Amino acid sequence: MYNFGRSVNRVVIPELSEMVVMQSVINAHENYIDNEDTYVLESLDFYYNQNLDTHLEQWFASESLSQVPPYITSCVPRFARARMMLYKEPPKRFIGGERNEMYDDISFKLDSKTKEFAELSWLLGHCWMKSKYNERKQRLEYEVLPMVQEYYHTSDSEPYGYSYEIESHDNHKRFVFWSEERDGVQGMHFEFNQKGERFAMSEDMINPYKINPISRVEFSSSSYDVTRVSLHLAIAMTEVALGIRSKLGQPVFTGIDEGQSRLKAGIDNAIIIPEGASFDYKSPSGSLTEMIEGVKAMANQVAENNQLRIRWGESGGNVPSGEALRIMEIENLESRKSDEGVFREWEHSRYEIDRRILEAHNVTNLSEDYAVDFGEVSFPMSPQEERNWLDWKIKNGIMTQKDLLLYFNPDMTDSELDEKLGEVREEQRATVEATQPTQPTFEGLRKLGTINS
Repeated sequence: MYNFGRSVNRVVIPELSEMVVMQSVINAHENYIDNEDTYVLESLDFYYNQNLDTHLEQWFASESLSQVPPYITSCVPRFARARMMLYKEPPKRFIGGERNEMYDDISFKLDSKTKEFAELSWLLGHCWMKSKYNERKQRLEYEVLPMVQEYYHTSDSEPYGYSYEIESHDNHKRFVFWSEERDGVQGMHFEFNQKGERFAMSEDMINPYKINPISRVEFSSSSYDVTRVSLHLAIAMTEVALGIRSKLGQPVFTGIDEGQSRLKAGIDNAIIIPEGASFDYKSPSGSLTEMIEGVKAMANQVAENNQLRIRWGESGGNVPSGEALRIMEIENLESRKSDEGVFREWEHSRYEIDRRILEAHNVTNLSEDYAVDFGEVSFPMSPQEERNWLDWKIKNGIMTQKDLLLYFNPDMTDSELDEKLGEVREEQRATVEATQPTQPTFEGLRKLGTINS
């Protein structure tokens, strides 16, 4: 297993006895708090658009930011959405070869949580998701965990346990630990604090599921360059905002005493200055347009490094066709194919966790046969292109009339579909009857004597 410099998140446990595990967990979190990954925290702030002023204020004197507020950008979530196209449309999940409505209903907000999880996995280079069962609401719920400690037994490639922070205030932190059942040793589940005190969260602090309810995705690298360029853009655009403000000019007097310079300005006030003195407005040099172009160049370079492109608002020309867009997005589409394998494996591990949780809570026993079908990426088509595409699919038996109705209205119920299909068939029948002659053409002509019998 590759480490890629994430040693702060990886802890090796020499043996699985309860005492050794507990001491390893406590020691690991003491080190973790001291070496908390500021890059991850910064990326999370920019992804969720929170605490951004604190990241900018250190680069400006307080006097500067008293003139304008810091300029905040939202390019990190936009980059993440554009790059992680795999969950742009919710995938279809099959259990035992078919859709399972009960599982779709009971897995609360799975699609939206999965989309957030995938975007953070790409941005941070790794992410974790915890599945849990809400007894009160009778449903599966999911929690995205961007920062988790992993515990490995000696040279194992798969984690033996996980811990993560659940509470932090006034220098008081609380954490949760999970471990799986392994080599005859029961898995553990408990809450603990910085002092090493444990608090039971289940009977005898035993993991009732026997497996860790946490699934994970790990890439070979993070996309911290996107976070860093977002910070650069915010700094640069704050400078531009200050430049716009100062373009009005700074009033400057020469040849007078300091006390005499405190004069009221305005079109309704006359300024009287002594002989030999001067008054003027001084503006900073430098082109704001060139500064903005420099900001764009930084953004474009990072976009290209992440198989993305940026179309700026003032870009001219005709709107590109669907095929042209596909060609321009070819690198991102290739990356999406690579993502499929990573997230298909994750989907299976997450489903296995869900299945075991539902069994432990006596909800249902789901089949082990699970498959996920990721939706294809679609690009906008002209009305004529879309019509020709749909006609071809219907002509070749790829699409039925029912599929066509669902294409234009995916929310139609079965009863609405049956009713609409009945109306379509009735209209088609009426059209055919209206265009057919009441008697064969040649038979009518023969009776009129126009042709011989």
